[in-house]
Amino acid sequence: MCCELTRPKLDKGNADCKASLNLPVGRKFNFAELYTINMCIEECNYISSGYIEVDPPYHLDLGNIRTNLETFMPQPQLESIPFMLEAYNKCEVFRSLHGGRYTFHLPDVDFIEEPCNPFAQQITICMRILAMQKCPAAFQVASEECQTARQYFIQCVGDIESNLA
Repeated sequence: MCCELTRPKLDKGNADCKASLNLPVGRKFNFAELYTINMCIEECNYISSGYIEVDPPYHLDLGNIRTNLETFMPQPQLESIPFMLEAYNKCEVFRSLHGGRYTFHLPDVDFIEEPCNPFAQQITICMRILAMQKCPAAFQVASEECQTARQYFIQCVGDIESNLA
């Protein structure tokens, strides 16, 4: 990831949530299966982290999010935490306005016992896009590859902030 604030390794719950799915060992997954797996991992992680309640309708708990961010966001946290809280808030608004456009009808996956809600996955995708577009300079990875990716997200992907109204 080109914005240090959205690197998956910062989120310790992902591994536990992935393990809880008991995925078939050695199986290659197609795109729809991978999307469903990631959707379930994100939902599990948001619930176990206290970001959302167990049952829909989902709303982000920014107090719990702030508490969690304080434990793993990089320094300077006076810059990283406000950026991330604002990103969560903006992405919840963005999702409420545009989420219907990004909901896919995915086929059932035989090894996923309970269907997962796309709320957390949609927030996470939005946050990663927003981070690529607006990552504070102190947290940008300075590489040619990341510069090219940032330019793509700025020029070719709809601006999250301008689509909040």
